[in-house]
Amino acid sequence: MNKIMKLTQIKKLTHDVYELVFKSEEKIESLPGQFITFILPSWLRRAYSISSADWYNFEFIIKRLEQWRWWSKEICDLQILTELSYIWPIGHFVLKENSKTKLFIWTWTWFVPLYSQIKSAFENKLKQKMHFIFWVRHLEDIFYEDILFQFTKEYSNFSYWLYLSREDNKNYYKWYVTDYLIKENISNYEEFYICGSPKMVDDARNKLEILWISKENIFFEQY
Repeated sequence: MNKIMKLTQIKKLTHDVYELVFKSEEKIESLPGQFITFILPSWLRRAYSISSADWYNFEFIIKRLEQWRWWSKEICDLQILTELSYIWPIGHFVLKENSKTKLFIWTWTWFVPLYSQIKSAFENKLKQKMHFIFWVRHLEDIFYEDILFQFTKEYSNFSYWLYLSREDNKNYYKWYVTDYLIKENISNYEEFYICGSPKMVDDARNKLEILWISKENIFFEQY
């Protein structure tokens, strides 16, 4: 028998990014960084990383695309109380709960598993330094910055930088997250968590390895 989740909330964060909350019929255990695979009404299967969970309620942040990967449009256009079958949380891109300092690198909605990992670090009272760098194209594409800013107020070991590639703004950095990866910047970190497009992930990994970061300390997910 298929497991079922019901869509209980949907919120538009930007012109094309949505926050969706699903409720499970039963208690589900998941690890920060894992994903759930939904079986959509069209019978396509699509995996989405969990941004937040409390055993029964699961939150996702999804970029709605009109043309490419149109199934994201399908899930973002669901009606409240729609029920979807799903496959249990899986995935090995999870936070290492140790004392090593950590740098998190993401682009756009691929930030979700890293956001989940950082929240878990706070909940588990990890004290080591953590820095979050991320990229979007325009100011209008930014979401959750208010939450990240609040994290900096609550947790002295957390900081973040935001990059814009198509817009100049004195409050943000210009260009791409991989520009951050120079010797002076990464010398403060021992572990690296990367999530994004294959090109960004490959570029970031290559730059880190050129700077003598061991592969054993680089963890990544690409889509």
